[in-house]
Amino acid sequence: MNRFYLIDKPLNVTSFDVIRILRKKLNTRKMWHTWTLDPLATGGLLIAVWNYTKLIPYFEKDTKEYEFSVRFDWVSESFDLWTEVEFISEENQKKAENSITKEKIEELLKKIFTWTIFQVPPKYSALKLWWKKALERIKAWESFEMKKREVTISSIELLDYKYPEASFRTTVSAGTYIRSIAFDLWELLWTWWYVTKLRRTKIWKLDIKLWQDLDNFDESKSLDLTELFKNKEFISLNEEVLAKINNWLKIKWKFPYKIWEDLFVSIENEVTNIVYYDGEELKAKRKI
Repeated sequence: MNRFYLIDKPLNVTSFDVIRILRKKLNTRKMWHTWTLDPLATGGLLIAVWNYTKLIPYFEKDTKEYEFSVRFDWVSESFDLWTEVEFISEENQKKAENSITKEKIEELLKKIFTWTIFQVPPKYSALKLWWKKALERIKAWESFEMKKREVTISSIELLDYKYPEASFRTTVSAGTYIRSIAFDLWELLWTWWYVTKLRRTKIWKLDIKLWQDLDNFDESKSLDLTELFKNKEFISLNEEVLAKINNWLKIKWKFPYKIWEDLFVSIENEVTNIVYYDGEELKAKRKI
C-alpha cells in the first residue's frame, strides 16, 4: 500500500475531506497530504499512503504554480469568498477603472513581485500560531497579529485583464499565500479586491496530466517514484548490505555515490530505505 497519488481537489472540499474520502476508498487510515489547499481553492493535492508518508518532508520546499483571478469592485475580510463581500461605491469603482491599466499592473509585477519578498499571511488560513490555526483563533474572537515571512516568487504574469477582473499565473516557493500576493498588489494600486478563483496547476514538475479526480479515482494510477523524485538517486543494495542498513549498521566501503546526498534504496520499484554516503561509510538515515 505504499503509494503516491495526485488528486485534483474540488471546490468547497477541505484537504482533510480528500483524506477522509480516500481512506474509505483504499481501506487504510495511514495517509496524509502535502501543502494544504483552502476549501475555496482547487487543484493538485499530493497524497502519500502508508509508509510513504515518511517521504513527505522531501517535498516541503518544492515550488508550486497557481492560476488565480481577482475582482476590484468588492471587498472581503478574508480576501476571498470565504467571508461576506461588499461592493465599493460607484465613484470609487469609476476611479479604479480609470486608474488601473494593464500596463500599470504588469509594471508592478515586474518591479515588486519577481524575487524574494516578505509577506503577511492572511488571518483566515490554516497556518498555525502556537499550535492553533489562525482561523480557529478568529472564530474564538482572539486578538493576534500575523508575522511577516520570507517567500520567493519565481515568476508572475498577467493572463487577462478587463475591469473589474484580472487573472494571473505565478510560480512560488512553499509557504506562499496567493491571497497575500493579491493583497500586496492591490494595496499598491490603491483599490479594493477579492480573490474569485484560485487553482494550483503544478507541484514542482507534476502537472495536470498526472492528476485524477475523486469521483473517478483509480487505485492503480499511483505516481511513478522515479518521476516523482527526479532529483534523487535510486540505488540497489544486496541482501547482506541491506540487512546491515536495516539494523542501523555502517558499511565501510568505497561506493560510487555522491557524498552527503540522500540516496533512495529501491527494491522492485519500491523505496525501502533512505541512506547517505560520507565518502568512507554508507549510513542509514530512514527506514521506509
